Amino acid sequence: MMAARSGQKQAPLPRRNPQPAAVDTGSVEALFAPLVAEAGLFLEQVRVHGPAALRTLSVIVDLPEDRTGSLGLDEVAELARRLSDALDEDPDVVPGPVNLEVSSPGAERKLTEPRHWRRSRGRLVTVVTTSGATLLGRLTEADETEATIVPRHEGPKGTKPKDGEPVWVLYDTVTSARVQVEFTSPGDEHETDEHDTDQYDTDQHDTVEDEEA
Repeated sequence: MMAARSGQKQAPLPRRNPQPAAVDTGSVEALFAPLVAEAGLFLEQVRVHGPAALRTLSVIVDLPEDRTGSLGLDEVAELARRLSDALDEDPDVVPGPVNLEVSSPGAERKLTEPRHWRRSRGRLVTVVTTSGATLLGRLTEADETEATIVPRHEGPKGTKPKDGEPVWVLYDTVTSARVQVEFTSPGDEHETDEHDTDQYDTDQHDTVEDEEA
């Protein structure tokens, strides 16, 4: 039998930081939806991503269908502050540290739902169909099942593009569709290649940093 040496202690095992609880995005949507509606905006998406120790809560909001143009950065920033305050008041919705990021869909948004098509009326879009055809044109009308696009035909260099005859496109025949960035676009006050974003790095949802995208 071997005796332990006097004064010698066993080093304690390192303690692991507990992993933050999973986030129920449905609860986040229920908390945020009334605030987004009060701001006159539409809640597009809520998702949580990133490593557990540094999670990001991404919230995408958009203008309602009856408003044209782009969502301004000031509106995004004000809404981000209100959403951050709501998380402070109800911290159990998102347990642990999280980076809150509020943004708009961006200038080159994908069109995946009828609402996206209706919001993009008047915009230049590129559509790829199941037949493999690619259509570039102005989106003029959109409903629940189809959209009307006026094709844009590029002429010789230095000349203006010409419009073709309207084309009706069923959403069921679309494999991908995206809004195109224009230097000037009807009804838009400004365009950027990135999302209008207001981002907060938080421990307990307190604002630490504002970033313009």
